[in-house]
Amino acid sequence: MFQLLRLAIWIAGIATLTMFGLRYFGYEPNWQYWNQQKTLCTETFTACRSTVIRKGLEGAQKECQLNCFDPRMFVLKSSSK
Repeated sequence: MFQLLRLAIWIAGIATLTMFGLRYFGYEPNWQYWNQQKTLCTETFTACRSTVIRKGLEGAQKECQLNCFDPRMFVLKSSSK
C-alpha cells in the first residue's frame, strides 16, 4: 500500500513539473485534442465505411487514410508569447 501511495505522489509530482516546464518554454497542452480528433475520425470512418461496402477491403486500403492519431498535436506552441 505504501508503494502505491509513493508511486502516485511521484507521478503527480512529475506531471506538475512537466506542466510548469512546458509553460516556461512557451508550450501548452492541447486540452481539446480528443474532442477535435473524435469528430475528424468519425467523419473519416463514415466515408471509409461506404468505400469498404462498394469496393471491398483492397479498395478501402488504397483510398482510406485512417491516421486519426497525431502525437505532435498534444503539445502546441503557445500563442500568448
